[in-house]
Amino acid sequence: MKRLFTFVASAALLAGTLAAAAPLDGAFALQNGAPKARAFLRTTVAGANPLSRKLDIWLTPLTGTSPILHYGVDMTKLLHLIIVSDDFEEFFHVHPVLGADGHFTIDQSFPRAGHFQAYVDCEPQGLGQQVFRFAFSVGDASAPRTPSLGATGPRVDVGPYTVTLSTTQLGVGKDNDISVHVFRNGKPARDLHPYLGALAHAVFLDARDLTYIHVHPGALGAAAMDSMPGMPGMGDMSGMDMPALPDSAHSSPDMSLHVTVRESGTYKLWLQFRGGSTLYVAPFVITAS
Repeated sequence: MKRLFTFVASAALLAGTLAAAAPLDGAFALQNGAPKARAFLRTTVAGANPLSRKLDIWLTPLTGTSPILHYGVDMTKLLHLIIVSDDFEEFFHVHPVLGADGHFTIDQSFPRAGHFQAYVDCEPQGLGQQVFRFAFSVGDASAPRTPSLGATGPRVDVGPYTVTLSTTQLGVGKDNDISVHVFRNGKPARDLHPYLGALAHAVFLDARDLTYIHVHPGALGAAAMDSMPGMPGMGDMSGMDMPALPDSAHSSPDMSLHVTVRESGTYKLWLQFRGGSTLYVAPFVITAS
């Protein structure tokens, strides 16, 4: 009887392990795009820490099962992985490593148990930008939380910096221009540097359907680029058209963010920028109508 119990317990444990390791099928999440591939995510506990996960990501063609092997470089990386908690309070921007088998992997530590959304943002060769969303839980997660969408206004303080937006109201279906200014001690910040080849990174999530937009601001006016050696005449460039900037360059504190939203509603914006050698994230709540 003891031997039978051991066998049954072992079988149940194996079945549970296999179920936990089953890959998730990603939902296409790029608001201004169309799916040209499929994406998968497998999460497993990494080591003894229950809040650490190994994330294994791969994409396949729409009509095939073999992982895609080749990707274009976008803002210095082959894949951008954006992870947010279900309450929109936690935000991570990390970069898994591509293996020869077409799988991107990374060990990611989480600050607490809970429910998370992971966005895989990449450019499979010949397919353009593709973004897929995965929902998963970490640790002993309680009931899902409601997104934090209290009005922030156009000004947010983060570390020693104050970030202001010219507007937190967007028009649907048109190119919106948002002026971004970064201050330190009440004056335009002079210790800013590019992050991943851009002056800053801006990620928008639609709180209703969790669709995704990722854009990069350009300098506000050509004169704003005068302090960036070797980068003249780029004041009108932004988003995917901007060439990667060197980490050592000096960024302008005055930026112009161009974004088009296709759906009305409430959005969360995370604006990432590098002050000195530290990466900061300024969160805003945006309304589109």
